[in-house]
Amino acid sequence: MKESKETKTPRQDSEFSLTAVPESERKSYISLTIIWTGFVFVIVSMMAGGTLAVGLSFKEVIYATLIGNVFLCLIAVAVSVIASKTGLTFALLTRYSFGVMGSKLASIFVPIVNIGWYTIQAATYGHFVATALGLGEVGEAICMVLSAIAMGVFAFYGVKAITILGYVAIPAIIFLSIATTIRSMGVLGSWEALMAYRPSAPITLAAGVTTVIGAWILSTATCIADIMRYARSTKEAVASALTGLLFGNILMIVCGAIATIAMNDYDLTNVLLGFGLVIPALILMTTNIFTTNVANLYSTSLNLANSFKAGRNKTLIVVIAISAAATLLKPYQVDFFYSFLNVLGNIVPPLAGIILADYFIIHRGSYGSLESAAFARWNAIPWISWIVSAVLVYVIPWGLPSLNSLVLGALFYVVLMLAFGKKTLKEAN
Repeated sequence: MKESKETKTPRQDSEFSLTAVPESERKSYISLTIIWTGFVFVIVSMMAGGTLAVGLSFKEVIYATLIGNVFLCLIAVAVSVIASKTGLTFALLTRYSFGVMGSKLASIFVPIVNIGWYTIQAATYGHFVATALGLGEVGEAICMVLSAIAMGVFAFYGVKAITILGYVAIPAIIFLSIATTIRSMGVLGSWEALMAYRPSAPITLAAGVTTVIGAWILSTATCIADIMRYARSTKEAVASALTGLLFGNILMIVCGAIATIAMNDYDLTNVLLGFGLVIPALILMTTNIFTTNVANLYSTSLNLANSFKAGRNKTLIVVIAISAAATLLKPYQVDFFYSFLNVLGNIVPPLAGIILADYFIIHRGSYGSLESAAFARWNAIPWISWIVSAVLVYVIPWGLPSLNSLVLGALFYVVLMLAFGKKTLKEAN
């Protein structure tokens, strides 16, 4: 039974950024899977696979990919359950644990990171176009800026635009992945050659797992709620979440790793050009990166709408302008990308731990409806839990950092809430 009340939604809030999604607007498993899988099927996951191959053997890449995706699936399933039951965006869900004002601040964190992702992908696409056409440094800068602007236009049309793009992007990226892998194996010559590969700059398996988790932890902990709130049932939300990660993400990472090993080059643009896949890659990257980046920007606009009570379209314009300027820093380069993923893999899991602990433990798996709730203005406990966990994960010398930080975030939050806190949510009557 859904916990959210069906309320009349204002016409100007057609994306339900400040209310629960009513039953009449819920979507089918197929629609959700197309949106989520299109979100997951992204060139950047291939880049993450290439990053892994720089420091791990192929066997270790497989281990890191599987372990990382199991972790991501657990988070995605739990968040999808909450979102499908409540019908709320991630930004609105944070009101129950962080309070009204705390939620506004917490909601800003997601857009900041999403803008980083949006910028990386826009820059990657612009870099590919400029390199393929031989446009030089100035041409690359222009292509990257225009990419950020062009992708932003689709975000104004919300979930409908993301769904349409997904129907085009998913077959396209599957084709590109298979074509790249076939060409890669042709270069390597045999499966034995792939398995015999040894990295030039080895990293630990734990670091590899953190990279895999870092690539998608923000989406599985936050953005997925903005999609799965449209689910008609919890079962469909869970099935959709698992389909995207277990099929899409694993495929992309492994294909990216194989391509990097074959060409001895982590720059995906150079790899695709080296395979002679210029025109197919240009067409396929256009549909693929556009799909994921539009979804990123959509989620960002929902969070900022919660933080500033501004119209979604106004926030989109500001975000697009910031991202377009930031592409000039060339964030597609591997050193920046690797550092970005590792930081995310450590600091985002505590936030997920707090949200999950608040719903499943503090509130015993049931939030009251948004309309009947009287929220606290501010709750310091989740902030203390988040900050302490994020710091401690860099101190603890053992285990998997992402798992450590998630468990610590949940543990600190529950202990402090039981000892000192009052529930952030109090039923009105």
